[in-house]
Amino acid sequence: MTRIVTTVFNSAPQALSKPIQPAVLKDARTPLETSLARPVNSSALATPRPERDTFQDTKPAAKGVPRLSVPDATGTSELPFLRDLAPENEAAQAQADKGWAPTASVIAQNSDTGCGEATLAFLSRASRSVTKGTLCEKQERETVRERASQVSGARSVHAPVDVNLDDGATPTEMATALGGLGIEVTDGFADFDAAAMSQVMKAGQFGLALVDANAILNGALAPEQRRNGPGQLHWVTIDGVNSNGTADTSDDLFRVKDPVNGEYWVSARDLESAVQAGKEHHGSGGIFALENRTDVGGQKERDALAHLNRERTASFADGNGVGSKRLSLGESS
Repeated sequence: MTRIVTTVFNSAPQALSKPIQPAVLKDARTPLETSLARPVNSSALATPRPERDTFQDTKPAAKGVPRLSVPDATGTSELPFLRDLAPENEAAQAQADKGWAPTASVIAQNSDTGCGEATLAFLSRASRSVTKGTLCEKQERETVRERASQVSGARSVHAPVDVNLDDGATPTEMATALGGLGIEVTDGFADFDAAAMSQVMKAGQFGLALVDANAILNGALAPEQRRNGPGQLHWVTIDGVNSNGTADTSDDLFRVKDPVNGEYWVSARDLESAVQAGKEHHGSGGIFALENRTDVGGQKERDALAHLNRERTASFADGNGVGSKRLSLGESS
């Protein structure tokens, strides 16, 4: 997202009992896929202080409003305007074949700085597949923190990275924590491309997006409900895709798992706008493609994967500094 942001490093850690396999898009890139990853502009536009999300109980939906799966712990007074029937996730079978649970329920963030932790907890739940059962949200959060601590700081055999999920999460912190969960970052895209993203999803991967919170939610709200101005920098998961009945990927639909507003679908154009708004207003934004590495189990293997994830996302993270965190503790997600 005209330089590729991520690189496959042949010097991947030897601690893995099974070498990390190249990503689906790395074996043979098409020109279209190559155009996905572009250098992130390091200059962030000066913007007014973003409005804060509220963390109040979700109001019940009025009759006639399409149903939305909203986390119990958080939410907004607006309900995303969805179609009467949710689109089919056309990537579900491929994702299940890769060990994902494509029907895993969203996990809500329990603080105004907790979107990174909640998103990781959701990915932890989804990565165990439907055949291995689920844990409660508390257990998922504990798993995330335990695994993150094992692959960061002094306990890591590689360059130490302190993962602090209490004040938000940078791309580097997220990449490290994902390695602890046995999830590989196969690519990092600074810009969004609908065709390549659809291909990634239909190959059985998930997406992890860093976006402007208002821009992503506006894609699912009715016009009169949309929020004005920038929101906050926010981590969400992309775990479903639908072709919208056409061969043109520019009108594809993508399912969002949002730790504040729940589950909803947005168009390719709206997802692109949300990524771009993150970069314009906050100096950071983009999408990671995620592979569920069911063959990575031991501590040394997870540590090696965390190191590889950091290598693949170094330019993505470092080019934006701490732009992926809020301007203060109270603003960070």
